[in-house]
Amino acid sequence: MITTDAFTSFGRRIAATRGCPHVVIAETPNPIRQLDEASLNERALAMINTVVFGLTQPPAAIERSLKDLAAAQIHPRGVVRAARPV
Repeated sequence: MITTDAFTSFGRRIAATRGCPHVVIAETPNPIRQLDEASLNERALAMINTVVFGLTQPPAAIERSLKDLAAAQIHPRGVVRAARPV
């Protein structure tokens, strides 16, 4: 998954509801709307190692490397959620 940093946690939570809590997320700083082509290319190059990692590593290795991060993004400390969807 590719997101801006403003949407990474949201993306992780949505992926978790679909059974993919350990999805690899390549993120870039928000906003990107006003960036020119050269700046977008620079951002893409900065994310390429994460994209390659997500495409080439076995699921068990990805899960091990993202276990703590995924847990923190899906269930952040101090945030209480309703037991029933509203």
